[in-house]
Parts: sequence; structure tokens; C-alpha cells
Amino acid sequence: MAQSRREKLDKQRERQRVVRATRRAERKPSRDDIARTLLHWAIVQNLRHGREEEIFRLQEFITAELVAQGFDRVGCDTAFDELVDKYHAGWAFQRKPHLHGDPVTAVSATD
Repeated sequence: MAQSRREKLDKQRERQRVVRATRRAERKPSRDDIARTLLHWAIVQNLRHGREEEIFRLQEFITAELVAQGFDRVGCDTAFDELVDKYHAGWAFQRKPHLHGDPVTAVSATD
């Protein structure tokens, strides 16, 4: 007998919960974790070295990609500008709390 839509969704939800728990236990970063870290590094490094033109190029690329996915152009530019302003004002990189148990060796944004 075929599974109901509800049963399929429940099984998928449980599989995803297991995948996330396994990643968390293995301390394995997701694609989004890597992308978030790369964006932080790119913005901070370009700010530190006064490369505003590079920040603008990065913003143009990211905005174009997000607009192609259906996001609002003005909203994208606003969100990016706000993020750059936060980093410029000294906002620290936001780490995941569940990873704070053990010291993690990482490349700092100053490298």
C-alpha cells in the first residue's frame, strides 16, 4: 500500500534530523557555514585593505545571483550594505554556539 504524503514527510523529516545530528556530532561544516565564513573573510579583508571597489564587485555579483533566484534587488543591496556596515563597525563573526565546547583551530580574519 502506498504511503500517505504525511508519512513520507514524516520519514523525510526524521532522515534530515539524523543527517543534521550526525553533521553536528562530526563537527562537519555545511555549505552554508563555508559560504558564511568566506563572505565574512572577503568583506573584512577588503575593508582592512581599503579595497572598496572589490566590495562593490562582490556585492554586484551576490546581488545578481540572488535576484536570479527571485529576491528583490533593493532588498539584496540593503542587506549587503547593512552587513558591510556591521563588519566595518567591528561586528565580530558569529560562531555557532554548539561548537564552543572544544577549542577550534581556525584561520582568523586577520590572516
